[in-house]
Amino acid sequence: MFKAGAIGIGIAIIGVGIAFFIADAISGPLLVTPPGGDEVQEVNVGLAIFSTVFAGVIGIGIAAVCKQFLSNPAAAFLGICAVALIIYAILPFTASEEVSTGIWLNVMHIVAAVPIVGSLVNELRTEPTA
Repeated sequence: MFKAGAIGIGIAIIGVGIAFFIADAISGPLLVTPPGGDEVQEVNVGLAIFSTVFAGVIGIGIAAVCKQFLSNPAAAFLGICAVALIIYAILPFTASEEVSTGIWLNVMHIVAAVPIVGSLVNELRTEPTA
């Protein structure tokens, strides 16, 4: 499980890095106001990569719990991830200074989610459940 997650995270880091630099080149700095904050901050590539790794590690944990306790872990994990992605699609627009920033942050969410979720779902489908 960990190996599949690590591979997914590695691919996601590359994809998010590429998406970040494309966004920066097209739209300029990605400016957000964090929840509860008053000061505008720029999202940098380090934060994007850290967030990708953090989300991937959380995903590995959720996948492991699904594998351990559920009869159809791949379907359950995919459902959880779909709901989370829908919920987290709203947040960038609430913090972004411009609509384009919200769109680019959502693009990065999708670019990060596809390889991480895909590799973990594939692993859950191939591994026998306990």
